[in-house]
Amino acid sequence: MKISIIIPALNEEGYLEKTLSHTLKLKGNFEIIVVDGGSTDHTQAIAEGFNPVQTLVAGKGRANQMNHGALHAKGEIFLFLHADTVLPQNVYQEITGQLRKPGHIGGSFRLRFDKYHPFLNLYSWCSRFNLEYFTYGDHAIFVKKEIYNLIGGFKSIPFMEDIEIQKRLRKKGKFKKLKSYVLTSGRRFEKNGIKYQLLLDVFLIFLYNFRVAPRTLKRFYKDHA
Repeated sequence: MKISIIIPALNEEGYLEKTLSHTLKLKGNFEIIVVDGGSTDHTQAIAEGFNPVQTLVAGKGRANQMNHGALHAKGEIFLFLHADTVLPQNVYQEITGQLRKPGHIGGSFRLRFDKYHPFLNLYSWCSRFNLEYFTYGDHAIFVKKEIYNLIGGFKSIPFMEDIEIQKRLRKKGKFKKLKSYVLTSGRRFEKNGIKYQLLLDVFLIFLYNFRVAPRTLKRFYKDHA
């Protein structure tokens, strides 16, 4: 089975090179697609400098970018990866092994940060729970192409697209958390303060659960992210 790794990127020149370098060294049947959302830095040039990475351009917004990448993907499995996140070495075996099990349609990894802090460790510990409110885009969500197409991909919303799609995916089959970890940047927490950012994240998820519009939440989030 081929896995299409789809990376939405916007002004990620500081992280994308490391992510692509690491991803290209992974063993398995992969294709890598970077979907730039209109970067004003060197993100697109960095992606184009890697062979055989496919570089696309789409309208700004992770949901739009990931859907655009999926349209061009040839793999039987889609893996959506943030530009500041690196995958475990055994990613191919983990995903294909999981999706060969009867009824399994997708899943994600657990999460670790590149920074040490007790609260980030707690956040990381919570990532082991196989629930949509403990599973986000930086956990590297993966899904069978046929199921992704069946549900129509990500909804074109500016925020919480990773939680929203899980609500539909989990109705189609088993969506499981793997035991391996991806490693992601703690930059967002460093910039805004770790305690503050964690509280903000929890508050926004709480509001989303009570049907506050993603567009409203995104405006609030963007001011602090």
